[in-house]
Amino acid sequence: MKSSSRFSVPVLWLILFCPGAAWIGWQDGVANYERFFQDTSIAQRMLSQKTVQHEAVLATLAALANPPAPERLLPSLQPSMPQLQGLGLFRNGTWMATQAAPAELAMMLERARQLQRPVTLPQEQSRYWLVAPSGWSLLLDARQLLSADEFPPSLGVLTLDLGNGPLTLLARQPGDLSVGWTFDLRKPLGAVSQPFALHSWRTLTPADWPWPAWLTWAFASALLAVAGTAWQRTRAEARRQQEQARLAQMARLGSLGEMAAGIAHELNQPLTAILAQVRAAERLLDDEDERPAVRQALLASAAQARRAADIISRLRDLVQSSSPSTRAAVDAEQLMASLLFLRAEELARQGIRLSWSNASPGECPLGDRVALEQIVHNLVQNAADMSGTRNILVSGGVEDDAYVFHVSDDGPGITDEALPRLFEPFYTSRLHGMGLGLTLCETLAGAMDGQLSARNLDTGGACFTLRLPLAGADA
Repeated sequence: MKSSSRFSVPVLWLILFCPGAAWIGWQDGVANYERFFQDTSIAQRMLSQKTVQHEAVLATLAALANPPAPERLLPSLQPSMPQLQGLGLFRNGTWMATQAAPAELAMMLERARQLQRPVTLPQEQSRYWLVAPSGWSLLLDARQLLSADEFPPSLGVLTLDLGNGPLTLLARQPGDLSVGWTFDLRKPLGAVSQPFALHSWRTLTPADWPWPAWLTWAFASALLAVAGTAWQRTRAEARRQQEQARLAQMARLGSLGEMAAGIAHELNQPLTAILAQVRAAERLLDDEDERPAVRQALLASAAQARRAADIISRLRDLVQSSSPSTRAAVDAEQLMASLLFLRAEELARQGIRLSWSNASPGECPLGDRVALEQIVHNLVQNAADMSGTRNILVSGGVEDDAYVFHVSDDGPGITDEALPRLFEPFYTSRLHGMGLGLTLCETLAGAMDGQLSARNLDTGGACFTLRLPLAGADA
């Protein structure tokens, strides 16, 4: 028996570990690919912004009625555009520039005017002229578009094809790695005049594999394997416990049967007495002198009927669920002290300041404390989930014979489309929302004779208002 158990532990461990390790590796690879895809997209957008900037500079130069000479313009543009290597203007058959005219300038200028947009004229591997229909041209060095430190960290190798072969912009990995999982993505830049092909790839080497997660799962699966073999040795005990539970259930059913028999016995006595009294009254009705006895029989029947009703009432009180909680005066200061204790530090770590202001100390709303806590917690969480929120203010006070809570934030506010539908069930503007939180809050408010509403603030952000009855002096 012991030898069999020793053999089953490693087999069970392998059965558990191998699929789990494969799943961990796959999930880690998917996460790495998502980061790689996002970072490649970020790099593509950054490079596209640079190339679109070139078009904007050419458009600005074309709009100048009396532009300065290129020799004077170039030094003022280079601090913000280190990729700008030269500047030229072809006007009235004359080339005015900081660089010699490229060999195919006239042909590219004619093409730009036909297309009504700038066109590129590649030079050596990293440089190209961007020729505009206006006659202005920029000499650009693609290596200077972004420095290596500006590229996102998950990228390995990044190349840009200017039309004369790939130009390496980033090389954090050797380009010929043969061991590992290689991610590969190609995207064109977003500028119409410079739609250069961006090629990004990265290889996950053994150094990138999820070794800590695998080791953790190896230990956890070993514990599960040991626990599984121990469970095999205790199956008999488990069966005994199941049998005992079945016998206990049968005993409870027996008790229920005894209780039902007791109920029948208890009800049988008053019902039998009622029947006997009614039959006696029926016999005595024919005798005028027996009317007092008839009245007494009927009174006795009524008493027995009340006894039967009392028996049923006691049984109903025994099995019915608890009654709903009653409303009472809620201390707003205590309620908000609990909220600040639970949420202020957590929100502060997110860069959000939660504060409380009480305009009517000593006054209390009338409601259910648990429901009120749930509403305020949900409203604060909704405000914190809004992108850009940095301050959340909860204020309370008496307004028009009611106690009113305001939960306001300095976030982006509520869109015109979402504002009239906030309290509709299953309507949500958040990606992973269910659209039930505010609906539940409105339902809880209505159950306390309250009202929940929302609006946008003139200064920016949103404000939710909860209006509740004001507790009286004797509440």
